[in-house]
Amino acid sequence: MSGFRFIKIEGDARSRGESYGRQARDLIARAVELYGKGFRQRGHDWSDVISVGAAFGQRIKAISSDMYMELEGIAAGAGREVGEIVALNARTELLYGTGLAAAADAQSLGGEGCTGAIALPVATRDGHVLHGQNWDWRKESAEFTILLHIEPDTGPSILTLVEAGTLARCGLNSEGLAVTGNFLKGADDFNPKGVPAPFIRRKILMSSNFHDAMAAIIRVERSFSINVMVSDGAGGAINFETTPEKLFWIRAENGLLVHSNHFKSPGALATLQDLALHVTPDTLYRDVRVREHLERRRGDIVIDDFKEALADKYGAPYSVCRDAAEGPGGESAATLATVVMDVTAREMSVAAKPYKGAEYETYAFSGERLVKQVA
Repeated sequence: MSGFRFIKIEGDARSRGESYGRQARDLIARAVELYGKGFRQRGHDWSDVISVGAAFGQRIKAISSDMYMELEGIAAGAGREVGEIVALNARTELLYGTGLAAAADAQSLGGEGCTGAIALPVATRDGHVLHGQNWDWRKESAEFTILLHIEPDTGPSILTLVEAGTLARCGLNSEGLAVTGNFLKGADDFNPKGVPAPFIRRKILMSSNFHDAMAAIIRVERSFSINVMVSDGAGGAINFETTPEKLFWIRAENGLLVHSNHFKSPGALATLQDLALHVTPDTLYRDVRVREHLERRRGDIVIDDFKEALADKYGAPYSVCRDAAEGPGGESAATLATVVMDVTAREMSVAAKPYKGAEYETYAFSGERLVKQVA
């Protein structure tokens, strides 16, 4: 078993949201409880949190009335205020704030590290695009993480791993588009006029082609630094390093694209102060370890190679596959999930808490229909 609850929602935006909220009501309550504690540690009382959520909500409404109606539905189904649901989607902004002090404080919140990789057809055995990621975050969050299957009345079907109440994290759609993300932090983070990462990722997954998927991040004003890795099954892949003000891109080298939690593009290195290094110094070797593992298999890479690379334990507990380890504030972070996708075949496999031993569940799109694969 993946260890994550599977929730399916369908229909129009309001119906999807209400179904999501009802099915995940208990998990959303847990998320509000956990992040409420974190928000208070950062000096936000609950009225501030709801106000911030409401303000971001208006930004979401401006870029996508469909997403906003889904948020309203989630709130109604879960018995919460819309501002609370938006705040869960904006938890990075509320937890990490701005500047070096906030980066240092983030260590006590359980630094959010992720290691992602894409292999293009030239590097894989069967000419498919493979895409994977480890998601590292506070171990308590695994209790309210879900696999969300979305069948909208229009547009592609989506499978995404999310924290309850949020709209997207990493995932795949029925058109053969995939996205993963990595935490970044710059000195100018927190733009109240921007859009939090879950909405950007959802917009990517709502896309029907690679052009629209890239436009979803290029054309939006962002609220916080974020790294986004996008691929499509036909052979496209690109990595965007962004801040609220700037956007840089990286392409694959020798058919491989690997990223963790530090800025790598020449433009970013020349112009930005990289504050994520204060949160997760191990980023400087995690991406190297994954790239070296995949490079040895270049031209013959299969899904199992991604699973092995993402299980790497060098530097444990601060490794690619991170064991649960206490931080300066007593909080514990770990690799909560490994996600590997054959984007060309439209297949996604997920393992919960892989540091305890990875057991994968695999799902595949057949047209718009999602089918669970039997091992």
